[in-house]
Amino acid sequence: MTDDAFAVRRAPPLAVQVTNALRAMLAEPVFAPGARLVEEDLARRLAVSRTPVREALFRLAQLGLVDQRDAGFFVPQLTLRDIHEIFQIRRLLEPQAVADIAANRPDADMPAYLAARDRMVAATTPDEATAANIAFRALWLSRIPNQRMQQVLRQFDDQVIVVRRATLRLPDAPAVATAGVVALVECFATRDAAGARRVMQDFIDSALAWFETAVSTPENARPDPKETP
Repeated sequence: MTDDAFAVRRAPPLAVQVTNALRAMLAEPVFAPGARLVEEDLARRLAVSRTPVREALFRLAQLGLVDQRDAGFFVPQLTLRDIHEIFQIRRLLEPQAVADIAANRPDADMPAYLAARDRMVAATTPDEATAANIAFRALWLSRIPNQRMQQVLRQFDDQVIVVRRATLRLPDAPAVATAGVVALVECFATRDAAGARRVMQDFIDSALAWFETAVSTPENARPDPKETP
């Protein structure tokens, strides 16, 4: 037996745990856009002192995930301009990212992709579809060979989740999103880098149209573009 078997596994620092908890709460979303994040309330909710909460809020502000102003912290209110800028970055990076994944895909990764695809296909509610879609994105992001590219894309992951939660509640969006996931997994299976690039380009372009429809038209609108995987 090696020494590793007896190694002490230390939990992340409390401030890191609080940061992760708040990031998850912001993504759900637990807080309304524009809401003030009060240290005392957050400390009480998370059963910690104010110090790690304050550290976590500063960390999140540095990541652009909360706004720091007027001597306080606030939940961001993303404008269409913000979304357009995020999608411009995605359009530049994500097609190349999935192309690299397809070209370098190990055999051992396919069961995870197939399971994620099947979960998306099996989703019967908007909440299930959103959770499956978010999980699929997390999976392929973790497989990007270029670690710096992966880090940049992860920086905008919370904002991408906001888009998904808005678009996947449109009536036709879950079915179209499922078709996109199926197509991308097929490209991964066949190591079709060019195909993966095309699929992602089309999905990113049309996902923006879905979002614009979600925030500007009645709930019964039937947009034609596809949602992004």
